[in-house]
Amino acid sequence: MQVKDRMTKNPISVSSLVSVDQALGIMRKNVIRHLPVLEEGELKGMVTDVQLSTAWFPSLLDDLVVADVMTANPLVIDAEDSVYEAARLLYHHKMTGLLVTQGNRLVGILTLADILQLFVDLLGLFEDSVRLDLSFDPQNVSWEDVHHLLVEVGVEVISVALVSSEQGKRVYSVRLPDTDLQPVKQALRRIGISILK
Repeated sequence: MQVKDRMTKNPISVSSLVSVDQALGIMRKNVIRHLPVLEEGELKGMVTDVQLSTAWFPSLLDDLVVADVMTANPLVIDAEDSVYEAARLLYHHKMTGLLVTQGNRLVGILTLADILQLFVDLLGLFEDSVRLDLSFDPQNVSWEDVHHLLVEVGVEVISVALVSSEQGKRVYSVRLPDTDLQPVKQALRRIGISILK
């Protein structure tokens, strides 16, 4: 999945000469936590709610503007890059948002909230569903065997995640539609699968 599929397009931006108080007001009004800083369409930086909040009181005593507190030349990601690469960058650089460019042009922003939403969507957490944690020896049973069995008993897999992989044991967390699980559990146990939850 590409960044352009999950980003917020055309984010609200400010000039570097906007006051700290004005920038905070823009964030509050639009319920956002990041502002790209542009000058004549050219990306100059990014400022976060934390940077602005920290500078708010000093800005009452002095004429502080966004340029005084922003991150100049911020880390950016290309719209065509993968969301997984964006997540790695956010994690490794301890950031809460990444500006998205196409060529030299700012086209969007991708935040931790967007990554969390993707995670929720992939796991089907807001669907009526149940979770089964399954453990089995990959020498005897493969995930393909498990999936085939679930299809045979008429159960659709919403999501699956490999929780742990050790010698002789794999644990998968499987999310299924909310249904009577007794027939599913019985069928799984018959092929040697332990149900942990």
